[in-house]
Amino acid sequence: MRHFFFSYARADRVDPYLDQFYSDLCREISARGGLEPESVAFLDREQRSGVPWPALVGEALANCRVFIPVYSPHYFTSPVCGQEWHAFSARVAAHRAANGGEPGGIVPVWWAPPRELPPVARLLQDSRDMFGEEYRKYGLRYLLQLKDNRDRYQDFLVRYTEMILEAAASPPPPGPVPDLLSLPNAFAPAEPSPPAAERTVTSRGSGGPRKVAFVVAVGDREDMVHIMRTGMDVYGDDLGDWRPYHPASSDSIVVRAQGVASARKMMSQVMSADDSLFTLLDRAAEHKCLVVLIVDPWSVGLDTYQELFARLNQTRSRNSVVLVPWDIDEMRKSPQGNHTYDRLYASLGNWMDAGTGTFRGDMPSMEDFEKVLGQVLIEIQGRIMRMAEVMRRVNETGPQHRPVLTGPGGLGR
Repeated sequence: MRHFFFSYARADRVDPYLDQFYSDLCREISARGGLEPESVAFLDREQRSGVPWPALVGEALANCRVFIPVYSPHYFTSPVCGQEWHAFSARVAAHRAANGGEPGGIVPVWWAPPRELPPVARLLQDSRDMFGEEYRKYGLRYLLQLKDNRDRYQDFLVRYTEMILEAAASPPPPGPVPDLLSLPNAFAPAEPSPPAAERTVTSRGSGGPRKVAFVVAVGDREDMVHIMRTGMDVYGDDLGDWRPYHPASSDSIVVRAQGVASARKMMSQVMSADDSLFTLLDRAAEHKCLVVLIVDPWSVGLDTYQELFARLNQTRSRNSVVLVPWDIDEMRKSPQGNHTYDRLYASLGNWMDAGTGTFRGDMPSMEDFEKVLGQVLIEIQGRIMRMAEVMRRVNETGPQHRPVLTGPGGLGR
C-alpha cells in the first residue's frame, strides 16, 4: 500500500517546479515516516513499461492510503483526474457507509489556485490559512519560484508532510480495483434531470458500442527508408512492429491500444489503412463499432497514403477519431519536423480544425497515448449514445383527459 497517490493534470507535467515538489515531498515523508523510498508514492509516469496504464493506476487507487490532488486551473478540467478522484472517493464513501466514521484520505495541495472549485472539492476543508497569505493567494508554485520564499516553502513542506502522515494513519480500507476508464468524471457538472413525467426509450443497449477497429497508417521499414534518414528502429516488417515511442517504450503501439480496449471490456481488431477504411466508416454506426485511425505523421509522405488521406479529409463520422502519437513540441524543433507537421495538416487539416474531439495529437509518451485513447473511447461511446434514435416517449403520468366514447350519431354515451 503506497502512502500517497499523486494526482496531477497532464498539462502541468512539464512544470519543473512540480517535479521538484514531488521529489522533496517523497524525501520528507520517507525521512519523517521511516518509510522505504519505493513505498512512499505512486506517480503514473514512474511505472514499468509493458503494463497497461489503466490497470496500474486502478490498482494504486484501490490501495493507497492518501490521495493528493494537485489543484490548478488544468486539474479540474481533466476528465482523467476526475476519474481518479471518483475512484478514491468511492473507497471513502464505502468506509463511511459501513462504519459511520470519517477516514483520512484526500489532502489537496493548492499548486496554482483555480478560479472556482467543483462541488466535490468544495466539500473539503480549506486548510490554506495554515500556510500563510502567499500560499492562500498564489499557491505553492509561487513559494518555489522565488528564492525569498525558501523558508516559507520549507515550513510548508514539513507541516504538509505531517498532515499526510496523520491522514495515512486512518486510511479507508482497500477496495476493488476499478475499471478506471469507465468511471464517471467527478468534476463534470451534473446533467439536468429529465422531466419526471417522461422517460426516453432508445433503440440502443445501455452499455453502448463494445467493438473498436484500430486502423493503422504506417509504412514498413523498407518504405520509410526513403522518407527518413534516422530513427528507423521504430519501424519493422509490418504495422504490428511499429514502436513510435522507442526507446522509452519498446512495445508495439497496436498491442498497447488493444490492451486499453480490453481494459474497457471491448472487442478490438487491427487493420491496415486502405480503401476498406471508407466502407468501415460507412457501416460503423450500423455495426455499433468505433473506429480509431492511428497515424504515423512521418508516413504521411508515402504515396500510398496521399489519395487515401485526401478522401478521408472530406469525410466525417461520429463513430471515429484520428490519433497521432507524437511529441509535437519535440518534432517542431527541427526543419524536417516542421515540414512533416505542415504535410500532415495539408492531408488532414479538416479533421485537425474540427474542434469536436475528432483529432488528437501531442502525446509525448506511451502513457499519454493510453490515457488519451481510453478517454476518446469513452467520448465516442457517449457521442453515439447521445445521438441514439429515440423510439418513443412515454408519459408516466398517464392520459391527461378521460376518454369519451361516442355512438353512431356522435353523441356521448
